[in-house]
Amino acid sequence: MTAEQWEHFSGEMFTGYDTERVWFYDMKADGFSLDDKRSEVSDNDIPDIIQRFHNLDAEKDRDRTEQSFFVPKQEIVDNGYDLSINKYKKTEYVPVEYPPASEILDKLDELEEEIAKDLKELRGML
Repeated sequence: MTAEQWEHFSGEMFTGYDTERVWFYDMKADGFSLDDKRSEVSDNDIPDIIQRFHNLDAEKDRDRTEQSFFVPKQEIVDNGYDLSINKYKKTEYVPVEYPPASEILDKLDELEEEIAKDLKELRGML
């Protein structure tokens, strides 16, 4: 199948008309554990997926940092029809500020002194 045929087919495959944008949802939980027992758990994105899918008009202006968002068809075409959500989802990096190294080392010294004191006390009990 040529790229042009695929583009036409993919646009009409489920909708019956040319698709202008594709909806992505970053599903993290399906209501079951990930182990081999697949026990029921409280985390479940499926009800949210269904609710959002039935209200796609409300999804139009969502940012790509959110759990669901639209991507224009042309962007997907330009990416060789790659439908990996990570190709389109934006990640916000929040800078983490750590205390100065001297402060961390001081805290470690305090903890070591406390451990040494407790070890001395334990040896005295033997």
